[in-house]
Amino acid sequence: MVRIDDSDDVTKCWLSPDELDRLERTAGEDGWEREVAIQLMGRCGLRASEVSYPNDSNLRYSDDGDIWLFEIQGKNTKGGSKTTRDAWMPDDVAEDIHKYSRERDLSLSNPWVDASYPLCSSMG
Repeated sequence: MVRIDDSDDVTKCWLSPDELDRLERTAGEDGWEREVAIQLMGRCGLRASEVSYPNDSNLRYSDDGDIWLFEIQGKNTKGGSKTTRDAWMPDDVAEDIHKYSRERDLSLSNPWVDASYPLCSSMG
């Protein structure tokens, strides 16, 4: 069930793991790229405007070998130019990304999702 927090000026909501799974599957019916975009937003915490940035050259295993990380360039919450940060990627999403990249024969610099912000925000 969607969890809603309307205690501030901006209402926020979060999907349950089951709802996110259903959303990913539904998005995937229209193409794997949409499913990958939903995974990046729902499981890795990317904003819709950040989805078209990461690519294979940004994905790496952490220095201590525990988790997948990838560089993301996105919104500066303090204002100003975009900032670069590391985002965590679950193992199952990394596995999907690797399969997706191989299947699509993406170069290291090709973004995983080639979509503009308005397209991403209309997904689902």
